[in-house]
Amino acid sequence: MGRYKYGDEEFRFMENSGVPFGIYQVIEDRIYIIVLTKGFLEFFGYDDMPMEEVYQMHDNDFFIDVHPDDREIVKGIVDTFIHAHQDYNAVYRIKIKDDYHMIHAFGKRIVKDDGTELVYVWYNLEDEAYQKLEELRKSITDLLTNMPAMTFSKDVVTRQYIACNQAFADYAHKETPEGVVGLTDFEIFDSETANHFIEDDKKALAMDKPYIFFEDVPDAAGNMRQFQTTKLRFTDNKGRDCLLGLCQDVTDAMRIKREYAEKLEQVQSQASVDALTGIKNKNAYQQKESIINQRIMVRRQPEFAITVLDVNNLKEINDTLGHKAGDECICTACRVICKIFKRSPVYRIGGDEFAVISVDEDYENIDELIDTVAKHNEDAIVNRGIVVACGCAKYSDENSMSEVFNKADKNMYENKTYLKQQKN
Repeated sequence: MGRYKYGDEEFRFMENSGVPFGIYQVIEDRIYIIVLTKGFLEFFGYDDMPMEEVYQMHDNDFFIDVHPDDREIVKGIVDTFIHAHQDYNAVYRIKIKDDYHMIHAFGKRIVKDDGTELVYVWYNLEDEAYQKLEELRKSITDLLTNMPAMTFSKDVVTRQYIACNQAFADYAHKETPEGVVGLTDFEIFDSETANHFIEDDKKALAMDKPYIFFEDVPDAAGNMRQFQTTKLRFTDNKGRDCLLGLCQDVTDAMRIKREYAEKLEQVQSQASVDALTGIKNKNAYQQKESIINQRIMVRRQPEFAITVLDVNNLKEINDTLGHKAGDECICTACRVICKIFKRSPVYRIGGDEFAVISVDEDYENIDELIDTVAKHNEDAIVNRGIVVACGCAKYSDENSMSEVFNKADKNMYENKTYLKQQKN
């Protein structure tokens, strides 16, 4: 399959758009740029570069400006998007001009009339999240900068220590570095530890570059710690073959790195995940609404339907059984909704209110899905289960997504009144 090409007029129209988005095509697991807008160039600070140069630069390396620590994360999200049919949604750091900023990129597949599959990706700034990550990263940097490291050198032939610093002397249970000089590992440590160090020495001596590895070893007090050790062969000014060692206790650093990774994941998910139910939240819905509104403006929005759902009698449950029971009721209703609309994104947009945006197969079968909700409610009324009022509306010629939502919301309230009458 070759690279898709728009007509000249349509291409120029999109390229001159002030909205920061790009259109991409995946061919044999490689990402190719089809269109970059004027808004994209301004957003990423490329407005002083020729458009052709920007295209070529990103074709050569799609992740060129992504922060090195975030590259693998973004590549994983892109890989999942390519091989699994779901929306592209990523929060990561990217260099704009000379500074890194946190951005939120979200995309959607579009199938052209000839069957070509394109990917539309929009970009927003998320600098507040970036500031939090920078504060966390600074704490890691401060820790690594001030962390004491053990250093030593050995004679390769005699295996005697030639020199070391005070940190290594403490580790060897010697009062001063001079107390270590002239001794071997077997004279300082137990035989198991000494043999362990000698095996590492052999690996380092066999290499023509620094040997860097992690190891779990006891500290001077006998507590197990994690060390990053670097060993390097060199010749001293006396012509002796020597081994230089640097051992840094990275136990705390590794813990903070794990916390940082967890924090990054939390920041990425906070923007779009509802804490109670685990589904998309109101913020995610509003982001989706912004995308759809942009497509409606340029008359490129495919068919879709919005279904609004609301849990009946939640206030009564909260007042009589408590808010914990109310939360369980919301989670149960969420599971019911997700099971019915399993091919559509479900959003919790209020306390007991949910919204579903259906396209493709779910759009084609929307009437059957609404009937399924109705059948669930019939059974729930009889068996005192969770009743979920439901209203749906299809996009036709509305000027915004909110107009479609309002129609669905009106239908939901009519259904809510009907269900209450049935219960009575």
